[in-house]
Amino acid sequence: MPAQSAEQLWKAYNETTATNGASYQTRWFGDQNQPAEVQALTDLVLNGTKTATTTPLDTYTNEQVAIPQVGDYNVLLNGEMKPVAIIKTVVSELIPFYRISAEHAWHEGEGDRSIGDWRKRKTETFAPTLEAHGHQLNTDTPMVSEVFEVVYRAD
Repeated sequence: MPAQSAEQLWKAYNETTATNGASYQTRWFGDQNQPAEVQALTDLVLNGTKTATTTPLDTYTNEQVAIPQVGDYNVLLNGEMKPVAIIKTVVSELIPFYRISAEHAWHEGEGDRSIGDWRKRKTETFAPTLEAHGHQLNTDTPMVSEVFEVVYRAD
């Protein structure tokens, strides 16, 4: 039976492993106002296709959110904003936009998984957000490149 809350899922995970007092945040991938998109990305995480993500550094600074660090835990929420798994950050690097590797694009698990497709899709996504904050997307725009693993599932 799936956990009813993020707190219950975290508690269940803590009963199976030693997290040494670690805490968690809730997290989802995609636009919260687009539940189908969030669910599709959640499904990619749960089936092991999506094990990485990239976010402009500007997003973290403008939203005053901490940059993911190695060892961070997140309770993954699905399209209904219900907890389905716990993911752990295993790599977090600051990399210029055009230095994101083809391997990383593949591990993001979206589109055709090529670097060309990744750059096209991310330009379409990141450019308007950056422009809204008074910045332009260019080859040197700093990106937070993150790799994560599913360490616990609600099912």
